[in-house]
Amino acid sequence: MVNLDIHCHGRLLEEISKLAIKQYGEDSQVSRDRVVETALEMRILWSRSVKQGQELTGEAVSDWEFPESLPSREDTKNIQNRLFRR
Repeated sequence: MVNLDIHCHGRLLEEISKLAIKQYGEDSQVSRDRVVETALEMRILWSRSVKQGQELTGEAVSDWEFPESLPSREDTKNIQNRLFRR
């Protein structure tokens, strides 16, 4: 088994704790680790099944990428201006 060091903050930690309580009855570190492990496993299995399905049907598949930095206020303003032009 591989140990991963995943940094989670704020609301994400709260949601992980809620899932741990719902699934395992308590929110100890072990239960939270199991929630994260299950989520990663589900994501990997889902991704594999999508790629396998794509090979069978020839459909396009997109890969998820996360930005390295959060959008700035200027970026947000530019997006709003483009979406809500008058």
